[in-house]
Amino acid sequence: MADVKQVNAINSLQGKVAGLNVTGAATGPAGTSNVLIRGISSVGGNNQPLYVVDGIPIDNTNLGSASQWGGSDFGDGISSINPDDIESISVLKGGAAAALYGSRASNGVILITTKSGREQQGLGVEYAGSVLFENVMSDIYDFQKEYGQGTNGEAPGSQQEALSAGMQAWGSRLDGSNVVQFDGVERPYSNQGDNLDRFYRTAYTLTNTIAITKAGEGYNLRFSATDLSNEDVMPNAGLNRKSFSLNGGAQLAEKLSLDVNTKYILEDVQNRPRLSDAPGNANFAVVLSPSNINVEDYKPGYNEEGTERRISSSTYHQNPYWSAYEFSNNSLKNRFIGSSTLRYDITDWMYVMGRAGLDQYTARITSVEPFGTAYVPLGSMTEIAYNTKSVDADAMLGFNKDVGKFSGEIILGANSNDKKIERTELRGTEFVIPNLEDINNLTNKNYDYDFSQVKRNSLYFSTEFSYDDYLFLNVTGRQDWFSTLSLAGKTSPNTYFYPSANTSFVFTDAFDMPEWMTFGKVRLGYSDVAGGGDDAYQLALAYGIFDTYNGRDSSVPLGNISNNELPNQELKPFSKQEYEIGLNLQLFESRLGLDFAYYTNKTTDDIVPISISQASGYSTAIVNIGELTNKGVEMLLTGKPVKAENFSWDISYNLGYNENKVVKTDNDGNPLFPEGSSANNIESGAVEGEPFGTLYGTTFIRDEQGRIQYDSNGSPTVGPRAVLGNGIAPWSMGLTNNFRYKNWNLSFLIDAKFGADIYSGTSAFAHYYGASKNTLEGRENGLEVNGVDADGNAFSQTITPEDLPSYYKEGGIYDIAEAHIQDADFIKFREFSLGYSLPENMLENTFITSANISVIGRNLFFIKRETENIDPESSFNSRGARGLERFGLPTSRSYGLNVNVKF
Repeated sequence: MADVKQVNAINSLQGKVAGLNVTGAATGPAGTSNVLIRGISSVGGNNQPLYVVDGIPIDNTNLGSASQWGGSDFGDGISSINPDDIESISVLKGGAAAALYGSRASNGVILITTKSGREQQGLGVEYAGSVLFENVMSDIYDFQKEYGQGTNGEAPGSQQEALSAGMQAWGSRLDGSNVVQFDGVERPYSNQGDNLDRFYRTAYTLTNTIAITKAGEGYNLRFSATDLSNEDVMPNAGLNRKSFSLNGGAQLAEKLSLDVNTKYILEDVQNRPRLSDAPGNANFAVVLSPSNINVEDYKPGYNEEGTERRISSSTYHQNPYWSAYEFSNNSLKNRFIGSSTLRYDITDWMYVMGRAGLDQYTARITSVEPFGTAYVPLGSMTEIAYNTKSVDADAMLGFNKDVGKFSGEIILGANSNDKKIERTELRGTEFVIPNLEDINNLTNKNYDYDFSQVKRNSLYFSTEFSYDDYLFLNVTGRQDWFSTLSLAGKTSPNTYFYPSANTSFVFTDAFDMPEWMTFGKVRLGYSDVAGGGDDAYQLALAYGIFDTYNGRDSSVPLGNISNNELPNQELKPFSKQEYEIGLNLQLFESRLGLDFAYYTNKTTDDIVPISISQASGYSTAIVNIGELTNKGVEMLLTGKPVKAENFSWDISYNLGYNENKVVKTDNDGNPLFPEGSSANNIESGAVEGEPFGTLYGTTFIRDEQGRIQYDSNGSPTVGPRAVLGNGIAPWSMGLTNNFRYKNWNLSFLIDAKFGADIYSGTSAFAHYYGASKNTLEGRENGLEVNGVDADGNAFSQTITPEDLPSYYKEGGIYDIAEAHIQDADFIKFREFSLGYSLPENMLENTFITSANISVIGRNLFFIKRETENIDPESSFNSRGARGLERFGLPTSRSYGLNVNVKF
């Protein structure tokens, strides 16, 4: 992670851990990461793991994401962690390993330990710097370049015709003649080359870290400061993140020790790109502009009067330079994460420990649709402020004792977690004074205020016993009480007990084994870890003030019910039971290793929203009814094919397979689709009998022989919604090689995912506007279609060139989601590093103790890719949507330098 840094450090785990599925959305460097451990655990809830930093759970809330109708990704909580401060990461995949964290660990746990300076001798200073450049992979896109802008097979004959044609490439064959364009200027009607390379810039991420460490007898201290500056591939977009960390420990007395960890992060993000829907989305216009248009001719994006320079008669097709430079989509976040641990050793076998942590941040998001924008001529503005505070505290009593061949460790503890979220939103439309972007300069103003508080109290224990260091048993238990499930008069429980048991047997220590078997262990595990109502105010009606009524002489506050779903006062915690078996082997003096696990788990009583009669005043109700299962295997193979004094080769291969199945959504078996999981005529979510993330959309109607049904005009009939694929890859794998020759080090990572499908919104619109190469057939002599009519009779018709656009637009190919499902299998050359460490003899008479420089790269190229015109990992949403793509930021490849010097 320190060699090839990522703005969001969690993305560095891609392809490195079996059973860990990490996907970054196509939303830029400040975007959210979607992380799944052993598949989807909840039909209706959050499926992201719990992140624990230096023993304290931190908040990983996503502050906003795009939907079918557009929007932006405002990042997640884990992206704030500075990769230069991370010492180690542990992924607790199984429920038995994570059960001690209780209900918040139902999706697994990722433990992050930051650097503390304990290993330092005396005073040390370290500098780590890297520069990473990024270029858009424009070679992914391969649209037709034989026909240009226009309609009905004709090029525009006037400026108005060019504006009416807009993104449409249904014109005549490119012949190099001068043709009028959107601005009334005549330009050659010929292919203008790669617009993506023209519009998107070479991005860079510059990271500089200074760390000072000092350690001595009874104390350790580390302070670091990091500045990360990024200019995104999207013009006028980027971020700056300043991170400060102070970690220390001290032996206050003979039996009393203190550890303190603090982090302060200041993050300023400019112009997060708009995604998905066309309005304000610069990617849409750049990708779809007909090949005879040079996107640089759209500059400067505005007219003399300061309004949008129109490139289309459609008000929703923004000039990309107007979107990039005039729209404002900024966020500022101040975050403090701190924890303190105080331990007192009562005896040499008993201790008491207290730990408290705070994760608090304020965030402000400012979004402006500027005055003069085509679809909102007078403009609009939104200001959102978040104030989030999470306090976590533990008190523990521990015992550790050896008696003969037996040894044991017992921990008894209590935990309290209190999380408060306050959100204020001011919004309005119609600026009074043009270009004065102030919330008080709006004609129509409104506001929202939300507050929620969630509290968990817990008691827990952990016991570990071993016999002769080869037979081990670990049992844990945790009782959680939930404020979200507590209500006077409620009969269903507001508490749940989460047990786990792990046993392992190191047979190589118990028996005499052949010399070639260095180590061998089998393990068994059981756990019941789930959750209990993450969201507040689901049990009863909640009320709030939402506006004022302006009477003759006064303004009267108005109240309303703030619940969006029908409350259910009998909600109870849901359950996830898991069984696991594993095998660890080290052979030939650890030259060859195997770590294998098989698991199966089942979630019952999942808290899900179900559809109800609208006569109730609500569209959904919350009930304990969801059920799903996961089973799978995880394997890690490690090897040292070469191990010599001056040369070594280490290799590792990890493989993960997860088979997920939605057993129940509601009593009627209705599909369930989370918020933000829709795109053109397709949704992604829970369908009974299918994996979660199933793509469910409109289809071709076919007869028993598979022949497509057509209407009288020759367009394919839009069929009912059905299962079209799986948006989450069940197979994931990674291959890492590391070579060392003297002071040189070469490493690279190849990772892959198989078994997923993706709906391409780019494909749907490319067919609609005539950009897809599939639309070339029939432009000269017509397109012949053969199938059946509505009565099942044989049907054959030739679609004339003039009618061909209708075949691909509404009511035809565009509306049939099945036509735009693509195979999302891929193999990617994910990471590369070539480094050189200066020899010790060169540094003997200097103040430098070590120095290393590396050439690094990431996402360099695809070894295998099945998708057309999109990255198979592309997504506009990291929350509900799985396998849905729609004009996110194009994929980029990175390359640069990394330097590390210690003094």
